[in-house]
Amino acid sequence: QQQQQQPQGEGPGAAPEVEGEPEDAVVFVGISLVLGIASRHLLRGTRVPYTVALLVLGVALGSLEYGTKHGLGKLGSGIRLWANINPNLLLAVFLPALLFESSFAMEIHQIKRCMVQMILLAGPGVIISTFCLGTVLKFTFPYNWNWTTSLLLGGLLSATDPVAVVALLKELGASKKLSTIIEGESLMNDGTAIVVYQLLYRMVLGESFNVAAIIKFLSQVSLGAYVHGGFMLFISRQTVISLYPNTFLCPVLQWVLLLE
Repeated sequence: QQQQQQPQGEGPGAAPEVEGEPEDAVVFVGISLVLGIASRHLLRGTRVPYTVALLVLGVALGSLEYGTKHGLGKLGSGIRLWANINPNLLLAVFLPALLFESSFAMEIHQIKRCMVQMILLAGPGVIISTFCLGTVLKFTFPYNWNWTTSLLLGGLLSATDPVAVVALLKELGASKKLSTIIEGESLMNDGTAIVVYQLLYRMVLGESFNVAAIIKFLSQVSLGAYVHGGFMLFISRQTVISLYPNTFLCPVLQWVLLLE
């Protein structure tokens, strides 16, 4: 009876409760957009990369909220709400939009010319990077991690984010092929890094995998993604053809297919 009367949220595995109103999360988004626009305007004509400035600004706001006793009021409450959001929800909402935006902006003929390089970098390249980073972490960090934990962190760090690099290459007038390879590799390696992370995370939790089980898991994830993507491609193509005169429904259809 005492266990039944225990308030919800006080169990051993309960998530920490965050004080604040749901509106504070919207306040954080609004202020972040304003600060981002202001930073873009102030940094115009300078050599400071825009994305690096946003990173420094985010670290500064987080440090003021978590590292000092002053706090940031509703903005700080919004920061804490977003910091404790479900990671799966965050991944499911933002990652498809980012991947769609990057792939939609790329030129299809450039992708065909650079496909081999992108696959090599996003596939074997990510795996090699995972093992290299895991080895360095294993012998550098004084935490006595086993190989699985070290490789898990290596897999998290192996996926590149070339937003600042691609923006800088465009400003410097670099070749379109180089920008396409870097951006396309980043577009593909997110999926590879997620698969590697899922496999190593299950190993860290205690599941045992032999070579056959690893091959089966990778085949299910990769082939399942291709089958699902091909099916959604067919459905979206037929739906767009049937709804082509109705331009109002096209953006709605894009968002539905994007979340799928």
